[in-house]
Amino acid sequence: MEILRYVFLVFHLFGFAALMGGVFFQLRGKDPVTGSYMLSSAVVQLVTGAGLIWTRMSLDLPVADAKMGVKLALDVLVAVTALVGMRNKRPWAFYAVGSFTAAAAVVAVAWK
Repeated sequence: MEILRYVFLVFHLFGFAALMGGVFFQLRGKDPVTGSYMLSSAVVQLVTGAGLIWTRMSLDLPVADAKMGVKLALDVLVAVTALVGMRNKRPWAFYAVGSFTAAAAVVAVAWK
């Protein structure tokens, strides 16, 4: 079970890296757009985050419920905003995805 937790953790970090890497890469261009990679990375974040919580509970490790609730809300916001941005091609959605992803990283690191 411990190995599965680490697999979820690695893929969770891959999802974050794909989101933020894509945001930083597209900031170099004139018109950044929300791409399908953002939606798939957001779904990876959601699924692996749920898997991380499940494995921590299965191993009787502590889980901060309030922190996980905030992270879940931010991950859902990222996914919904990425979906809206893909369909409408609005620049605000691109910046919102980047901001929500950065906020989720801050919550993950700073909240004890």
